Amino acid sequence: MRNREISRLILNMKRHGIDVFDEFGRYNYVNTQTILPTHTHPDMIEICYLAKGSQEYFVGDSIFRLYGGDVFITFPNEIHGTGEVPEEKGVLYWMVLKKPQEGTEYLGLNYSDACELFSRLLLLPKRLFKGGSECERLLLKIISIYFQNKEPLTKMELNNLLVSLLLHIIHAGEKNSGRTYSDRITKIVHYIDENLFEVFDLETLADKCNLSVSRFKHSFKEETGIPPSEYIIRRKMEKAQEMMKEDKFSIKDIAYDLGFSSPAYFSTVFKQYNGYSPTSYKKKSTSQ
Repeated sequence: MRNREISRLILNMKRHGIDVFDEFGRYNYVNTQTILPTHTHPDMIEICYLAKGSQEYFVGDSIFRLYGGDVFITFPNEIHGTGEVPEEKGVLYWMVLKKPQEGTEYLGLNYSDACELFSRLLLLPKRLFKGGSECERLLLKIISIYFQNKEPLTKMELNNLLVSLLLHIIHAGEKNSGRTYSDRITKIVHYIDENLFEVFDLETLADKCNLSVSRFKHSFKEETGIPPSEYIIRRKMEKAQEMMKEDKFSIKDIAYDLGFSSPAYFSTVFKQYNGYSPTSYKKKSTSQ
Protein backbone atom coordinates (compact mmCIF):
# COMPACT_ATOMS: atom_id res chain seq x y z
CA MET A 1 0.00 0.00 0.00
CA ARG A 2 2.94 2.30 0.67
CA ASN A 3 4.13 2.08 -2.96
CA ARG A 4 0.62 2.85 -4.15
CA GLU A 5 0.54 6.04 -2.06
CA ILE A 6 3.92 7.19 -3.36
CA SER A 7 2.81 6.70 -6.96
CA ARG A 8 -0.35 8.82 -6.54
CA LEU A 9 -0.37 12.61 -6.60
CA ILE A 10 -3.48 14.36 -5.28
CA LEU A 11 -3.84 18.11 -5.88
CA ASN A 12 -5.95 20.07 -3.41
CA MET A 13 -6.98 22.98 -5.62
CA LYS A 14 -8.59 24.69 -2.60
CA ARG A 15 -5.01 25.55 -1.63
CA HIS A 16 -5.19 28.17 -4.36
CA GLY A 17 -8.81 29.17 -3.78
CA ILE A 18 -10.23 26.91 -6.52
CA ASP A 19 -13.21 24.88 -5.34
CA VAL A 20 -14.68 23.30 -8.50
CA PHE A 21 -13.11 19.83 -8.16
CA ASP A 22 -14.12 17.06 -5.81
CA GLU A 23 -10.91 15.26 -6.81
CA PHE A 24 -7.90 16.07 -8.99
CA GLY A 25 -5.02 13.64 -9.24
CA ARG A 26 -2.55 11.57 -11.17
CA TYR A 27 -1.25 8.07 -10.72
CA ASN A 28 1.94 6.62 -12.14
CA TYR A 29 1.91 2.89 -11.52
CA VAL A 30 4.86 0.70 -12.46
CA ASN A 31 2.96 -2.41 -11.33
CA THR A 32 -0.63 -3.60 -11.45
CA GLN A 33 -2.72 -2.40 -8.49
CA THR A 34 -6.03 -3.50 -6.97
CA ILE A 35 -9.41 -2.90 -8.59
CA LEU A 36 -11.09 0.51 -8.57
CA PRO A 37 -14.29 -0.04 -6.54
CA THR A 38 -17.67 0.66 -8.10
CA HIS A 39 -18.78 4.20 -7.35
CA THR A 40 -20.70 7.25 -8.60
CA HIS A 41 -20.24 11.03 -8.56
CA PRO A 42 -23.56 12.77 -7.77
CA ASP A 43 -24.04 15.86 -9.99
CA MET A 44 -20.38 15.73 -11.07
CA ILE A 45 -18.47 14.79 -14.22
CA GLU A 46 -15.33 12.67 -13.98
CA ILE A 47 -12.75 13.22 -16.72
CA CYS A 48 -9.82 10.81 -17.10
CA TYR A 49 -6.85 11.23 -19.40
CA LEU A 50 -4.65 8.17 -19.88
CA ALA A 51 -1.18 9.40 -20.80
CA LYS A 52 0.51 6.00 -20.88
CA GLY A 53 -0.55 2.37 -20.77
CA SER A 54 -3.97 0.77 -21.05
CA GLN A 55 -6.95 0.53 -18.72
CA GLU A 56 -10.42 -0.99 -18.76
CA TYR A 57 -13.49 0.61 -17.16
CA PHE A 58 -17.15 -0.23 -17.08
CA VAL A 59 -20.08 2.18 -17.03
CA GLY A 60 -23.39 0.44 -16.38
CA ASP A 61 -23.39 -2.63 -18.65
CA SER A 62 -20.77 -1.28 -21.10
CA ILE A 63 -17.02 -1.93 -21.04
CA PHE A 64 -14.43 0.49 -22.41
CA ARG A 65 -10.74 -0.07 -23.08
CA LEU A 66 -8.50 3.01 -22.93
CA TYR A 67 -5.07 3.41 -24.50
CA GLY A 68 -2.51 6.18 -24.15
CA GLY A 69 -3.83 9.52 -25.35
CA ASP A 70 -7.48 8.67 -24.65
CA VAL A 71 -9.97 10.81 -22.74
CA PHE A 72 -12.70 8.97 -20.86
CA ILE A 73 -15.71 10.64 -19.28
CA THR A 74 -18.34 9.45 -16.82
CA PHE A 75 -21.38 11.63 -16.41
CA PRO A 76 -23.23 12.52 -13.19
CA ASN A 77 -24.61 9.64 -11.11
CA GLU A 78 -23.32 6.91 -13.45
CA ILE A 79 -22.17 3.68 -11.79
CA HIS A 80 -18.60 2.93 -12.89
CA GLY A 81 -15.30 1.32 -11.89
CA THR A 82 -12.86 -1.29 -13.17
CA GLY A 83 -15.05 -4.27 -12.23
CA GLU A 84 -12.88 -7.33 -11.72
CA VAL A 85 -10.02 -5.76 -13.69
CA PRO A 86 -7.23 -4.14 -11.63
CA GLU A 87 -5.84 -0.68 -12.19
CA GLU A 88 -3.02 -1.40 -14.62
CA LYS A 89 0.47 0.05 -14.82
CA GLY A 90 0.52 3.37 -16.59
CA VAL A 91 0.03 7.11 -16.11
CA LEU A 92 -3.50 8.45 -15.67
CA TYR A 93 -4.86 11.86 -14.70
CA TRP A 94 -8.37 12.25 -13.32
CA MET A 95 -10.56 15.13 -12.22
CA VAL A 96 -14.07 15.19 -10.79
CA LEU A 97 -15.72 18.44 -11.82
CA LYS A 98 -18.57 19.89 -9.77
CA LYS A 99 -21.71 21.40 -11.25
CA PRO A 100 -21.69 25.23 -11.19
CA GLN A 101 -23.65 26.86 -8.41
CA GLU A 102 -25.01 30.38 -8.75
CA GLY A 103 -23.14 32.84 -6.58
CA THR A 104 -19.97 30.72 -6.32
CA GLU A 105 -16.67 31.28 -8.14
CA TYR A 106 -15.99 28.92 -11.04
CA LEU A 107 -12.53 29.11 -12.67
CA GLY A 108 -12.89 32.85 -13.09
CA LEU A 109 -16.04 32.48 -15.22
CA ASN A 110 -19.40 34.09 -14.59
CA TYR A 111 -22.29 31.75 -13.78
CA SER A 112 -23.70 31.75 -17.32
CA ASP A 113 -20.36 30.86 -18.91
CA ALA A 114 -19.67 28.23 -16.25
CA CYS A 115 -23.03 26.58 -16.98
CA GLU A 116 -22.27 26.62 -20.72
CA LEU A 117 -18.91 24.94 -20.12
CA PHE A 118 -20.42 22.24 -17.91
CA SER A 119 -23.34 21.73 -20.32
CA ARG A 120 -21.03 21.23 -23.31
CA LEU A 121 -19.22 18.51 -21.38
CA LEU A 122 -22.53 16.84 -20.57
CA LEU A 123 -23.53 16.91 -24.26
CA LEU A 124 -20.37 15.29 -25.64
CA PRO A 125 -21.46 12.59 -28.14
CA LYS A 126 -18.84 10.05 -26.99
CA ARG A 127 -17.40 9.29 -23.58
CA LEU A 128 -14.20 7.82 -25.05
CA PHE A 129 -12.10 9.70 -27.60
CA LYS A 130 -8.57 10.82 -28.39
CA GLY A 131 -7.39 13.84 -26.41
CA GLY A 132 -3.88 13.88 -27.83
CA SER A 133 -0.63 15.16 -26.37
CA GLU A 134 -2.09 18.63 -25.78
CA CYS A 135 -4.01 17.22 -22.80
CA GLU A 136 -0.86 16.03 -21.11
CA ARG A 137 1.00 19.25 -21.92
CA LEU A 138 -1.71 21.28 -20.17
CA LEU A 139 -1.93 18.85 -17.24
CA LEU A 140 1.82 18.93 -16.66
CA LYS A 141 1.73 22.73 -16.77
CA ILE A 142 -1.14 22.76 -14.26
CA ILE A 143 0.85 20.55 -11.88
CA SER A 144 3.94 22.73 -12.29
CA ILE A 145 2.01 25.94 -11.54
CA TYR A 146 0.17 24.28 -8.65
CA PHE A 147 3.42 23.85 -6.72
CA GLN A 148 4.48 27.45 -7.23
CA ASN A 149 3.77 29.94 -4.47
CA LYS A 150 3.05 33.30 -6.06
CA GLU A 151 -0.47 34.25 -5.06
CA PRO A 152 -2.61 35.73 -6.55
CA LEU A 153 -1.06 35.07 -9.98
CA THR A 154 -0.94 31.33 -9.32
CA LYS A 155 -4.71 31.18 -9.04
CA MET A 156 -5.13 33.23 -12.24
CA GLU A 157 -2.73 30.98 -14.15
CA LEU A 158 -4.40 27.82 -12.86
CA ASN A 159 -7.86 29.10 -13.78
CA ASN A 160 -6.70 29.92 -17.31
CA LEU A 161 -4.97 26.56 -17.76
CA LEU A 162 -7.91 24.60 -16.36
CA VAL A 163 -10.39 26.39 -18.63
CA SER A 164 -8.04 25.78 -21.60
CA LEU A 165 -7.88 22.07 -20.71
CA LEU A 166 -11.65 21.73 -20.46
CA LEU A 167 -12.15 23.63 -23.74
CA HIS A 168 -9.61 21.37 -25.46
CA ILE A 169 -11.44 18.29 -24.19
CA ILE A 170 -14.78 19.68 -25.41
CA HIS A 171 -13.43 20.45 -28.88
CA ALA A 172 -11.68 17.06 -29.12
CA GLY A 173 -14.83 15.24 -28.02
CA GLU A 174 -17.13 17.16 -30.36
CA LYS A 175 -15.05 16.57 -33.47
CA ASN A 176 -13.84 13.06 -32.67
CA SER A 177 -16.32 10.24 -33.28
CA GLY A 178 -14.11 7.77 -31.46
CA ARG A 179 -10.69 6.14 -31.68
CA THR A 180 -9.48 6.04 -35.28
CA TYR A 181 -6.16 4.96 -36.74
CA SER A 182 -4.49 5.54 -40.08
CA ASP A 183 -4.93 2.87 -42.73
CA ARG A 184 -1.41 1.57 -42.07
CA ILE A 185 -1.86 1.14 -38.33
CA THR A 186 -5.43 -0.16 -38.73
CA LYS A 187 -4.08 -2.87 -41.02
CA ILE A 188 -1.45 -3.90 -38.44
CA VAL A 189 -3.89 -3.80 -35.51
CA HIS A 190 -6.27 -6.09 -37.41
CA TYR A 191 -3.40 -8.39 -38.38
CA ILE A 192 -2.25 -8.72 -34.77
CA ASP A 193 -5.79 -9.26 -33.48
CA GLU A 194 -6.44 -12.01 -36.04
CA ASN A 195 -3.13 -13.83 -35.49
CA LEU A 196 -2.60 -13.85 -31.74
CA PHE A 197 -1.20 -17.39 -31.79
CA GLU A 198 1.76 -16.20 -33.85
CA VAL A 199 5.11 -14.96 -32.58
CA PHE A 200 5.43 -11.46 -33.99
CA ASP A 201 8.62 -9.62 -34.82
CA LEU A 202 8.68 -5.89 -35.36
CA GLU A 203 10.66 -6.13 -38.60
CA THR A 204 7.85 -8.12 -40.27
CA LEU A 205 5.16 -5.77 -38.97
CA ALA A 206 7.15 -2.75 -40.13
CA ASP A 207 7.54 -4.31 -43.60
CA LYS A 208 3.78 -4.70 -43.86
CA CYS A 209 3.53 -0.92 -43.37
CA ASN A 210 6.44 -0.17 -45.71
CA LEU A 211 8.15 1.61 -42.82
CA SER A 212 11.46 1.26 -41.07
CA VAL A 213 11.29 -0.38 -37.65
CA SER A 214 12.00 2.88 -35.84
CA ARG A 215 9.39 4.78 -37.87
CA PHE A 216 6.86 1.99 -37.40
CA LYS A 217 7.38 1.96 -33.61
CA HIS A 218 7.00 5.74 -33.47
CA SER A 219 3.85 5.78 -35.64
CA PHE A 220 2.21 2.89 -33.77
CA LYS A 221 2.79 4.46 -30.36
CA GLU A 222 1.72 7.91 -31.57
CA GLU A 223 -1.63 6.55 -32.80
CA THR A 224 -2.45 3.86 -30.23
CA GLY A 225 -0.73 5.33 -27.19
CA ILE A 226 1.40 2.25 -26.47
CA PRO A 227 4.37 0.57 -28.22
CA PRO A 228 3.57 -2.30 -30.62
CA SER A 229 5.28 -4.86 -28.37
CA GLU A 230 3.07 -3.84 -25.43
CA TYR A 231 -0.06 -3.90 -27.59
CA ILE A 232 0.79 -7.46 -28.66
CA ILE A 233 1.31 -8.60 -25.06
CA ARG A 234 -1.92 -6.98 -23.88
CA ARG A 235 -3.95 -8.58 -26.65
CA LYS A 236 -2.38 -11.97 -25.90
CA MET A 237 -3.31 -11.53 -22.23
CA GLU A 238 -6.91 -10.76 -23.23
CA LYS A 239 -6.97 -13.84 -25.46
CA ALA A 240 -5.57 -15.92 -22.62
CA GLN A 241 -8.41 -14.78 -20.37
CA GLU A 242 -10.96 -15.79 -23.02
CA MET A 243 -9.39 -19.24 -23.33
CA MET A 244 -9.34 -19.77 -19.56
CA LYS A 245 -13.04 -18.99 -19.30
CA GLU A 246 -13.81 -21.77 -21.78
CA ASP A 247 -12.16 -24.31 -19.44
CA LYS A 248 -10.99 -26.40 -22.42
CA PHE A 249 -7.30 -25.48 -22.27
CA SER A 250 -4.64 -26.02 -19.65
CA ILE A 251 -2.45 -23.08 -18.67
CA LYS A 252 0.48 -24.86 -20.24
CA ASP A 253 -1.37 -25.21 -23.56
CA ILE A 254 -2.45 -21.56 -23.49
CA ALA A 255 1.12 -20.44 -22.81
CA TYR A 256 2.59 -22.34 -25.74
CA ASP A 257 -0.34 -21.61 -28.07
CA LEU A 258 0.18 -17.88 -27.53
CA GLY A 259 3.88 -18.14 -28.31
CA PHE A 260 5.42 -17.89 -24.83
CA SER A 261 8.71 -19.66 -24.28
CA SER A 262 7.49 -21.38 -21.11
CA PRO A 263 4.43 -21.58 -18.82
CA ALA A 264 6.50 -19.96 -16.07
CA TYR A 265 7.24 -16.90 -18.21
CA PHE A 266 3.61 -16.74 -19.30
CA SER A 267 2.50 -16.81 -15.65
CA THR A 268 4.91 -14.00 -14.78
CA VAL A 269 3.61 -11.78 -17.58
CA PHE A 270 -0.03 -12.65 -16.85
CA LYS A 271 0.31 -11.66 -13.20
CA GLN A 272 2.14 -8.47 -14.14
CA TYR A 273 -0.75 -7.34 -16.33
CA ASN A 274 -3.69 -8.76 -14.39
CA GLY A 275 -2.60 -8.66 -10.77
CA TYR A 276 -3.16 -12.38 -10.12
CA SER A 277 -1.80 -15.69 -11.39
CA PRO A 278 -3.30 -17.65 -14.31
CA THR A 279 -4.22 -20.44 -11.90
CA SER A 280 -6.19 -18.06 -9.66
CA TYR A 281 -7.89 -16.43 -12.63
CA LYS A 282 -8.80 -19.76 -14.22
CA LYS A 283 -10.18 -21.13 -10.95
CA LYS A 284 -12.26 -18.00 -10.38
CA SER A 285 -13.55 -17.89 -13.99
CA THR A 286 -14.60 -21.52 -14.18
CA SER A 287 -16.33 -21.45 -10.78
CA GLN A 288 -18.71 -18.68 -11.80
